[in-house]
Amino acid sequence: MKYPTLWLLVCAALAQGDLLYAQSDTLKSNLAFGVGIPTHPDMDIDENGLFLSLNYRRNSNGVFNWGGFLLRSSANSELDFFEDTSRMLEYLNSPNSPGGIGTSWAKIETYAVGLQFHFNVLNRSKHFLSFSGGVGYYISHSSNQRLVEVTEESLFTIEGEFISSSITDFEGETRSERKTEPFIMPAITYQYIFKNDFFLGAEANLFLDMDTQELTQHPVLANFYSFNLYFGKRF
Repeated sequence: MKYPTLWLLVCAALAQGDLLYAQSDTLKSNLAFGVGIPTHPDMDIDENGLFLSLNYRRNSNGVFNWGGFLLRSSANSELDFFEDTSRMLEYLNSPNSPGGIGTSWAKIETYAVGLQFHFNVLNRSKHFLSFSGGVGYYISHSSNQRLVEVTEESLFTIEGEFISSSITDFEGETRSERKTEPFIMPAITYQYIFKNDFFLGAEANLFLDMDTQELTQHPVLANFYSFNLYFGKRF
């Protein structure tokens, strides 16, 4: 009795596989343009972020696909008046200033090229869902402006009660660097495919520098995570 039951389970698994991976046509490739907002954990103040990518994927009727991509990621919170002492003091004493010893404002621009390998969870005529791993090389240009010393003066009443304090002087430094290293990028990708073979999609990815020995030696690490929207076409 156990053999018919086992056979039924195998048939059910194969049928489920056909439902998940069956394609209604023979289109083998797709090309997509992506845009999103990256988050850089290494930046104290992460502003004006932009992620752009161009992705190619070679489709199959099976569980695994492969592809390639080009991407650009950037963010910039640097102050254009960092070298202007009077404007910096005015800014550091403003209510919204994050100023303090160690505070930094940074800029980074990253370009990368890589290969991406997909494990397809769902691969049908209208829906595509995959987990993927990307690997490649990147070039980044980064810089930061940092407060290394701050002088404050405080006002007190005759009775010794605190009234207010203000920054009267500071010392800052600026560092910049260009870096080229390998990276890995795990991601989750979903696409909804229209009848004309155009598609809309979304992807969440994590970009990680593989050079772990130098994680504290650079103005800004290229590491980021991002949620992106995609538009493309199968052909």
